[in-house]
Amino acid sequence: MVRVSGGFGRFVWMPTFDAENQVRVSRGSGPWVSVARNGELLREVKEVIALIAKHQLVLATGHSSAAEVLLLLREGRRQGVQRMVVTHATFTPVLMNVPQMQEATKLGAFIEFVGGAPAGARAAARIDTLAEAMRRVGPEFSIVSSDLGQAGNPLPPDGFGEFLAALRARNFTDQEIDRMAKQNPAKLLGL
Repeated sequence: MVRVSGGFGRFVWMPTFDAENQVRVSRGSGPWVSVARNGELLREVKEVIALIAKHQLVLATGHSSAAEVLLLLREGRRQGVQRMVVTHATFTPVLMNVPQMQEATKLGAFIEFVGGAPAGARAAARIDTLAEAMRRVGPEFSIVSSDLGQAGNPLPPDGFGEFLAALRARNFTDQEIDRMAKQNPAKLLGL
């Protein structure tokens, strides 16, 4: 990202589908990438965080475990990273609880809440749970996204629109939705 010209390289994600946490939770057998060992971040991860801080990039936590996410954010704060986001905090395999998310916001991170597929047997209950967590974390620390684009799911704009409508139906104001869907992402990107 530091070599992308024009300032277009802004996000550095920690490992996602090849993250050790993801592979273990999915019970996969393939290779994985670790970010920590024995409760400590790896030296190489600290070096990446130093580059993120130096070049004013965004630290995204990827599919790390909740405990690893907090390690990443603490190190990011220690090294002066100005923009951080917990990648889909409530989804598997991250599965942060509200106190962990609140701790993450105190470290300076935004919490990403993902609408995902807006229909289905459990969609309403899932969105109820997301809405409750957003309220407890606070719209000022929340970012909403779709995480769509996979085969068999709605197109991202369609699913995202349905997610925003579902949040309105759960008494989020237009101002709160605007903050979570536009203002906070723009702030995260440094726009």
